[in-house]
Amino acid sequence: MRFGIISVLSICVGASAFGAYEGKIVFTSNRDGNQEIYVAAADGSSVARLTNDKAYDDQPALSPDGKSVVFVSNRDGNNELYVIGVNGTSLRRITDTAYPEIDPSFSPDGRWIIYTSMAEGDKDIVRIPVAGGEPEVLVTGEGDQFMARMAPDGALVYVENGGDEEIILYKNGKKKNLSQSPGLDLMPSFSADGSLVYFTSNRGGDYDLFVVDRGGSSLKELITLESSEGRAAVSPDGRYLAVASDQDGELDIYIFSLDGEMLEQLTQNEAEEYEPFWGK
Repeated sequence: MRFGIISVLSICVGASAFGAYEGKIVFTSNRDGNQEIYVAAADGSSVARLTNDKAYDDQPALSPDGKSVVFVSNRDGNNELYVIGVNGTSLRRITDTAYPEIDPSFSPDGRWIIYTSMAEGDKDIVRIPVAGGEPEVLVTGEGDQFMARMAPDGALVYVENGGDEEIILYKNGKKKNLSQSPGLDLMPSFSADGSLVYFTSNRGGDYDLFVVDRGGSSLKELITLESSEGRAAVSPDGRYLAVASDQDGELDIYIFSLDGEMLEQLTQNEAEEYEPFWGK
């Protein structure tokens, strides 16, 4: 199972049986022998491979305008951040350090890349200008802070390891614990308007998808299949979720409604497809 810090594809081509989904989805696939980044229209058509390297390329995220993808690669011997155009051109390296960088995503205004840095030995939440430059630490402290996402209002949600992994909301220098369980709570993401937080947890044995409001109340188990589910990727219109699940024996990407109903399977083959990110 690849639901963790670091470690897709015969996509069903054609229009969705449930209508047109907006935008496009980027994801990781090992269909060609190692992890590469792919992009497809959200209905599963127009599949394109964006990277082609003997190293692994992983953890893709789209820019807010849908024109660029940030991802992690060890092609230069260390986990670093790269940006590539959604058409597969204009590859450029963003970080160049002696320590790993992981978990990248763009800020909602498109100016920054938010990521996890191990510069101080543990994991901290950092941002760097999209054009490159000096990184700025956003969240640090005892233990690890990682897997961050930013809401439209600038709030951060991330995982903190203070004995076990929990989901933390961070806004204006204040932290709020959104989850508390003896299991692992991982891979948080915001709803389209930033009012809800989705995350995966193994508190019930396998990894299931949960949702909680930013106040930390109304925690609900959203997907309760007898399988493991990863991070929820919210559609640009806020109406659907793309989630990697191993319910068929290997990881594939599925489309779910906001109430946890599985609508359709987007990818299907003997490879693994995971780390979906849904954008414009």
